[in-house]
Amino acid sequence: MTQKGGVKLDKGIVVVPLAAESIGVRSLSTLIRTPDLRVLIDPGAALGTRKKLHPHPKEYQILAQRRASIQAAAQESDCIVISHYHFDHLVPFFKNYAYFWSSKEEAAALYNRRRIMCKDPTHNVNRSQRKRGTAFIHAVRKVARDVIFADGQLFKTGATTIRFSPAVPHGKQGTHLGSVVMTSIQYQGVSVVHASDVQGPMIPETTDWILQRNPQLLILAGPPTYLSPERVSPSLITEAANNLQRLVVKIPTVILDHHLQRDPCWRDWLAPIQKISRDVGHRLITVADAMGVPEQLLETQRSELYVAEPTSHTYEAWVKTITRGFTTTQPPL
Repeated sequence: MTQKGGVKLDKGIVVVPLAAESIGVRSLSTLIRTPDLRVLIDPGAALGTRKKLHPHPKEYQILAQRRASIQAAAQESDCIVISHYHFDHLVPFFKNYAYFWSSKEEAAALYNRRRIMCKDPTHNVNRSQRKRGTAFIHAVRKVARDVIFADGQLFKTGATTIRFSPAVPHGKQGTHLGSVVMTSIQYQGVSVVHASDVQGPMIPETTDWILQRNPQLLILAGPPTYLSPERVSPSLITEAANNLQRLVVKIPTVILDHHLQRDPCWRDWLAPIQKISRDVGHRLITVADAMGVPEQLLETQRSELYVAEPTSHTYEAWVKTITRGFTTTQPPL
């Protein structure tokens, strides 16, 4: 059952989406509550350049709000899951207000005294994520209660079981983007799966693992259709559609967001699969739908935003401080 701010499942499980493209930022951050445990998955949120345009001030306002919501969720969490080491999925321990709204102090407050369950940065990982992950683990161990490499592991707290997938591709098999771990949380027979950045999923093996968990709810990252055909093969997008169809006929509620909603035509791509879901009495929705709030597809609307709401000279001067994606000063909002 969808309620304001989240989805209530059987046995007292509540799933609270915190940030995603459909509400204005790049993210798939989610809080899952069971009667035993509070689990925050992927506490990052970010922005990015689009068609050589930096984010509009309105996007930074939403990013600041989403970061505050994630920070509040962290304070009630028993553990924090990091599915992989891209900066829209974690808060790094360095200052950068260009796209991540991060600082050492904010990261320390977020992870302080929490159990960190994260992707192993030393195995089944690409070079970039190995470097980022190693730096993150070194820093987070100074503030966290403990740090556990999650790949393929299972943990129990009371009647709640947390099961992690083995490392699976960040999209297609052999991708240069590395790998991620998915999370299944089960309480008294009711299961929720969170699948960051599997992009559809693009491969059947990832789809199989999700279906084996028999989830009542799936939080899933969609395919990057906005990058096709230039950077992502149309055949991979078709494969993602085929695998998504397998999921929606088996899973009562699928929340599909992240990547897909960067495409202005995402509704056209998704419409046939939504019909398949409806025909079997299931739901295929966005994070905005799950939260009961209006959509804010700000990245896809960036060009229009700059026309409708021109930026100030002060903001334009701040943008010029961004060098290679970094600036240590906050945007003037």
